[in-house]
Amino acid sequence: MSLNHKRRIFRPNAGPAAFRVRALPPLGMLLAAASGVATIVVAVSLFVRSSDAPARAPGTSHLSAAADRLAVLDGGTLRVGDHVVRLEGIAVPARGSVCHGGGAVNMDCGSAAANALASMVRGGGVDCTIQGHDDQGRPEADCVAGGMRLNEALVLDGWARAETVELLGSEATARAAGRGIWRAGS
Repeated sequence: MSLNHKRRIFRPNAGPAAFRVRALPPLGMLLAAASGVATIVVAVSLFVRSSDAPARAPGTSHLSAAADRLAVLDGGTLRVGDHVVRLEGIAVPARGSVCHGGGAVNMDCGSAAANALASMVRGGGVDCTIQGHDDQGRPEADCVAGGMRLNEALVLDGWARAETVELLGSEATARAAGRGIWRAGS
């Protein structure tokens, strides 16, 4: 063998590396990768963007609203301005729960509790002090309207159960008097 003979180390039909054609991955693999990326983008956007939920916690610990900026949502929940606030330390019956009114008449206890709260705040403003948040992140407040604490007034009138020790005396008074949900047969 002569030394003048040129040896080829590479295959003769291989072109320069920059011009080689690579095979694309299968279409299913491309779709799976694209859907994975889309899922991650959606998940990140849900955690990063702010929520416009009405129960969003207010920036201050005190809220107040005039009568025209106030709404009763149920027997224990108010919309004070732009914020939804739960009354602290009470449990009100849900709309549609049945209790007995005067005589043998059945009534919607949840609606009656909401009506009682509406009559307490009618025509006046409300001042609320945020005390904390419930297990769903909604602000809970001690609210005053017309010089009366709404939380205590609802319990005393028998339209809410006490969930704090300080309201147990008011609940006992309402039970003994047979008010609201504590009426005989309820």
